[in-house]
Amino acid sequence: MLQEFRRMPEPLQRQTLLRLGIGALFLVLLIALIAAAQDVYLWLPCAGAVVIFAAAAFMLFRRAVLGEYVVVSGECAEVGLTAVKRRTKFLILQTDVCKLKVMLRGRLRKIPVGTAVVLYIAKNTQIYEQNGLQMLYTYMAIDVK
Repeated sequence: MLQEFRRMPEPLQRQTLLRLGIGALFLVLLIALIAAAQDVYLWLPCAGAVVIFAAAAFMLFRRAVLGEYVVVSGECAEVGLTAVKRRTKFLILQTDVCKLKVMLRGRLRKIPVGTAVVLYIAKNTQIYEQNGLQMLYTYMAIDVK
C-alpha cells in the first residue's frame, strides 16, 4: 500500500495527506472530548468529521491508485481576482485543445500569466461550456509549476 502511495503523483499525495491530517486532528479532539465530557452532543460532530475526512482520503487514494483521473496541463492565459481582497478566483488555461476556465477553491497564491499549470481531474467530472470557454468547477488537485 505504501508503494502504491509513492507511485501517486505528488499533488494527489499532498491532498490525501492533508485530508488524513485533518481527520487525525479531529480524532484527537474527539478523544479529548470523550474524556472530558460524557455528553454525546459535544463529541458527535467530531466523530462525523473524522468519518468524512477519512472517507474522502480513502476515495481519493482509491481513485489515484486505480488511475481514474485525467491530467490536464496548460499555460495560464488569464487570472481573475476577487473585487475586494484581490484573491485568485479563476484561471483561464490555454491547453492544446481549447481554453479552459477553472474556478479555484481555497486560497491559492497569485499565479502569473504564462505559468504552467497541471490539473488532476476525476474521469467523470462534468465540463460545461460558457461563452466559448470550457468551464471546470471541480478538480482533485492542482499543481502550479
